[in-house]
Amino acid sequence: MNELAAIQSASVYNQVYPVQKPDWSRDVTEESKKAYVFVLLTSSSGTNVESRLLIEIWRELATKFGDIKFCQIQANLCIEGYPDKNTPTVLVYKDGDIKRQLVTLRDLKGDRTTIRDLEDLLRSLGAVDPNDSRLQPRQHDESAQTSLRSTGQGAGLGNDDSDSDWD
Repeated sequence: MNELAAIQSASVYNQVYPVQKPDWSRDVTEESKKAYVFVLLTSSSGTNVESRLLIEIWRELATKFGDIKFCQIQANLCIEGYPDKNTPTVLVYKDGDIKRQLVTLRDLKGDRTTIRDLEDLLRSLGAVDPNDSRLQPRQHDESAQTSLRSTGQGAGLGNDDSDSDWD
């Protein structure tokens, strides 16, 4: 109950904030002295599948983790000439500095990235405690994969190369 009360009192954001370039210093850099700030730079064309996917995940994360500020801006409005092929880009700020940058979802699972993958990122950066009750449970999935691997049935789990040798 104490953990839940602490989370609720720290939940001040609870939405995705559109950020404008002139307000960057106040809305991102300065705000990161109070909390983690995650900024999503999206495609300007709206046709980038990874950008569209991450926009949806971003909304879920923002409502779930109200103690973290989630912002969004079109990449070309933030950085002049920023190539669409580099979107989505995630910038993580804390204590007035950039702590991490992800260019596209290639470091995660590409267009198969899930909310759980982003939760793992939050956890690895220290934005969320590893034992936070808001995180999706992992024990069942991991034990099932371990069981399949030990029987030899799980070979290639998580390594789904779309180009099959049997095509």
